[in-house]
Amino acid sequence: MLFEVLPDPRPLITAEETGDIRVLQIHRPLPERVPIGHFEPGGKEVIDDIISRADYLGWIQQACAALQDGLEIRFYDHLEDGFDASVLDSLHEVRQLSLDGLPRVRHAEAIGRLPRLTSLRFGPRKIDDARILGAIGVHRLTRFTLSGTPTPAIDLAPFGEARSLRSLRLLGHGKHTEAIGGATALAELAIQPSSKFSLEFINRLASLESLKFVLGNCESIRAIETLPELRDLSFREVRHLQDLGDLERFPHLRRLQVSDQPQVTEVKVGPRNTSLEHLYLYSLPRLERLTGFSGLPAVKSLFAYDSRLDLLGSELPPTLTHFRLMTKAMKGRTAHEAAVREKGLIPAVHPDAVFFYK
Repeated sequence: MLFEVLPDPRPLITAEETGDIRVLQIHRPLPERVPIGHFEPGGKEVIDDIISRADYLGWIQQACAALQDGLEIRFYDHLEDGFDASVLDSLHEVRQLSLDGLPRVRHAEAIGRLPRLTSLRFGPRKIDDARILGAIGVHRLTRFTLSGTPTPAIDLAPFGEARSLRSLRLLGHGKHTEAIGGATALAELAIQPSSKFSLEFINRLASLESLKFVLGNCESIRAIETLPELRDLSFREVRHLQDLGDLERFPHLRRLQVSDQPQVTEVKVGPRNTSLEHLYLYSLPRLERLTGFSGLPAVKSLFAYDSRLDLLGSELPPTLTHFRLMTKAMKGRTAHEAAVREKGLIPAVHPDAVFFYK
């Protein structure tokens, strides 16, 4: 008999501290009698105890109160009827919540009644009301992730009043994206650009430290004029992207990642990029020019895979420690690495060059 055991929240409280956020994952609606247990090698379920639904929710409450921001409660699957968010009325200690991989979320207004909620990952495939973000109360959160594009399209207008929001990851599309410009405390923004909206709103995000473009569709980012606090900038699989413009307009930029961009032919940097340390360029088969690279005053590393760059014989910045231009073909790699070492450089990716792209 398949009992589909659920995890016991109590060991999370006494587990050895690792610094990582612990996650309690619940994959189905809670029955009146909850089997808790574990899995043996081979996937065999073992029931350790069967307790009441009220007691189980009480244990989750205790874990949330004890671990606070160190515990994330995740509800996923719930494949038959979707997730009934009214269960959250018994979990007022929740601070970090993930509702993803769900067919739908019913009674979503219960999320807005969680008094201590600061972080929410939200990803149903269908929603009942496009204005759901207002009911959720995103204006009071510090972190929000939209982990998909539900139907109907979500109205993003409430982000215009989200003055406390520090991290926003839109791994999907919605309506009224320009309203994000009102979330002026944002330090991190991951977004899928689109030809349906302008990127000009990003200019209002003066506190932005990390900007990540993931998928979507965009030919140019010239609409973004300057971001005084920007440290990390990345592009990954953005369709039709050609023009990054002069990146010297981001004076405090520290790390640049450009990945899987077949139409980019030039990356332009220069001496005004006084903080730029790492450039990671992956699968840019038409990239011919890295303009201004020799004038970078603080650069430590350059890694490029599948590009047309040929810089080893040119003047390299004296601060450079890591350098590698890798082709798709294996032939020539050994000779290139030897030539790099002859210049006193390390032919590898710098350990600090890569950051999470979304």
